[in-house]
Amino acid sequence: MIKMKVVSIGEGALNAEDGLVILFGKEVSERLKEVSVIQEFEQIDQYDVKKGMQLTIDDQQYQVAYVGNLVASNLETVHHTVLDFNAVPDEPRSNAIYLEPQKFPVIHAGSQITIKE
Repeated sequence: MIKMKVVSIGEGALNAEDGLVILFGKEVSERLKEVSVIQEFEQIDQYDVKKGMQLTIDDQQYQVAYVGNLVASNLETVHHTVLDFNAVPDEPRSNAIYLEPQKFPVIHAGSQITIKE
């Protein structure tokens, strides 16, 4: 299980039109903070996210449809991933977790994000 708490949200971070939520840890540069949701880990049992796992943002539930090959290492090293609420493309992003349903979430400072089997 991975459990995160949203610490802050950059001014340009939440754009439902692009369907992306960029997550970074608190150590990220000021420039990236402007377009990112800043989170801190509260619990980490493993960094390995797999297709079929459940991702919850507060009371909003999603299923992992695809996991890029860099997600685990990016979560572990720079506390980064992209939550993508679009259909999985022919060439998916290597740093993204694609989610279903394709409904953009409501996120605020203090939101809990959990990924588990």
